[in-house]
Amino acid sequence: MMNKEELDTLDRSILRILQEDGRASYSEIARRIGVPESTVRLRVKKLVERGVIRKFAALINPFKAGYSIVAFIAVDVEPGRIKEAVEKLGKLPEVDVLGIATGAHDILMQVTVRDLQELEDFLIEKLGRIDGIKSTETSILTSVRKWGYARVF
Repeated sequence: MMNKEELDTLDRSILRILQEDGRASYSEIARRIGVPESTVRLRVKKLVERGVIRKFAALINPFKAGYSIVAFIAVDVEPGRIKEAVEKLGKLPEVDVLGIATGAHDILMQVTVRDLQELEDFLIEKLGRIDGIKSTETSILTSVRKWGYARVF
């Protein structure tokens, strides 16, 4: 995995522009930072190859796309079964963010669903059927004030 220090000023400038506008052309990026387009093209290619850029995608506002519930779910798992539970949870389409955590809970995740009924179905029919899960704690966001992404600067 790459450390933050391995990104030079040019890489950071390119990434900053792409995070502002993922549709910015190489020529637009080159013009803005004062380098040849071929340099931008090569740098982006290397950033993708090195895994710094995971993929190019549209950031969707779920509330504008028919989803009304964004929830954070903390999960407690039987000892020795965390990795198994994470593997199964990672396959569920409702799960947006998933990670093994320190602190009061073993796993934390963000889930997006259309409504309360879909959340209930997710909790009972999907989480409830994963072996090793002992308990969950769900918090529903009443509003979202900031949508972000991984910051590298």
